[in-house]
Amino acid sequence: MKPASFVMAAAVAGLSLAVAGRIAARTPAKASTGDAGEQAFQKCYACHSVDPAEKGAEGPLLKGIVGRKVASLPGYAYSPAMKAFAADGKTWTRERLDAYIADPQHVVPHNAMSFFGIADAGERAALVAWLARQR
Repeated sequence: MKPASFVMAAAVAGLSLAVAGRIAARTPAKASTGDAGEQAFQKCYACHSVDPAEKGAEGPLLKGIVGRKVASLPGYAYSPAMKAFAADGKTWTRERLDAYIADPQHVVPHNAMSFFGIADAGERAALVAWLARQR
């Protein structure tokens, strides 16, 4: 989808034009490989990236997320709720990431991520597996 088309589709879907514009500006130039996890990541792409060179993401970098200590990415301003969740040294295991992606507000109440979650267990499993490969 071309960036202009994406902006229009996002606006129709209820995203703010500001968010839609950021997504369009950050849309990868190459086509998807067809990987189900990479496709599921498109739901995260509005705010996250797996490319350390990519600038402008509102959320923390997700490259290397599996196995990383929660709220530990240098230079990212985590919410008080996420910092409290991380206080006892939790790491992002596949299981914890799966639960968080399913219902972020249930796992970390009052966190700053405005994402509704992914209900489909298969889609979440594909996404977590794909993220685990992003080292």
